Amino acid sequence: MTVSTIGSAIVAASIVIGGGCASEKGSAVPAKAAAEARRQAPAVTFPGVVIHTDAGEFSFQPASCSVGEEDGAQVFTVHGPGKGPDGKPVYVDIDGADQGPMGDTDMRIHVGVDAQFKHGDPAWISNSAVSHGFDVPASVASVEGDVVVLSGVVFSADGDSRLDVEGPVRIDCSR
Repeated sequence: MTVSTIGSAIVAASIVIGGGCASEKGSAVPAKAAAEARRQAPAVTFPGVVIHTDAGEFSFQPASCSVGEEDGAQVFTVHGPGKGPDGKPVYVDIDGADQGPMGDTDMRIHVGVDAQFKHGDPAWISNSAVSHGFDVPASVASVEGDVVVLSGVVFSADGDSRLDVEGPVRIDCSR
């Protein structure tokens, strides 16, 4: 009986060890499946944005949209690809804050490109320097939760050309 007890113990140990290896192999399959599911999961999408100007509508889909607090101000960063009034691709970059010394908003529409860090021709720019050059008040940003509203936006591509935004630009960064 001692031999069969030892034999049973060896068989039981083999099952436990083998089961451990099998479970490790088995857990790798779900990990791979989970990684593939994450890779194929739909990207977070934010509501599309339309910028109504006196030259027509620029629309874009934010690829990134964030709002947070820094030094007592609500700061925001938004960027994404879209289309201009003539159907050409554009890429929009917006960085700003709602108040204080960081209150200046820099908004750029790069015409003819569809990806970040590429520079289009023209690049419509709106910030306090552009507003000052046209002797108009700088745009005003207000932030309510995850929603950014920009009012009084005026763009220029070269300091002389002017593109006025009709009405506020509303950007919803909620998911």
